[in-house]
Amino acid sequence: MNFTQAADDFLMYLEIEKNCSHNTLRSYAYDLKCYKEFLIKQNRSLDLHDLTPSTSRRFVQDQVINHGVKPRTLQRRISCLKSFSQFCLKENYTKIDFMAEIQVPKADKKFSNIWKRQ
Repeated sequence: MNFTQAADDFLMYLEIEKNCSHNTLRSYAYDLKCYKEFLIKQNRSLDLHDLTPSTSRRFVQDQVINHGVKPRTLQRRISCLKSFSQFCLKENYTKIDFMAEIQVPKADKKFSNIWKRQ
């Protein structure tokens, strides 16, 4: 299956069956677009069967090194792709979990000190 068609199906699934908010849908659509653009830039196939964990790790590295993506955005992108990969497996669009063994980095503790009493 083609990445673009699967991504459209995934976003529709999130909207209709999971009742995700407009902001979540917009953010996930952008995350999927970033991944697709990375694949195109790297001359990779857009066929889901050709996606691998190695390619996904390279995408994460590219986001940090070349695009300066902040930790929370990176967390969301990885979460989006993990959900997308699981959706593709469930729908039998692919047999490979292309996000296998890719971990979401720990949350930054930016606001944690606000709630602690001194």
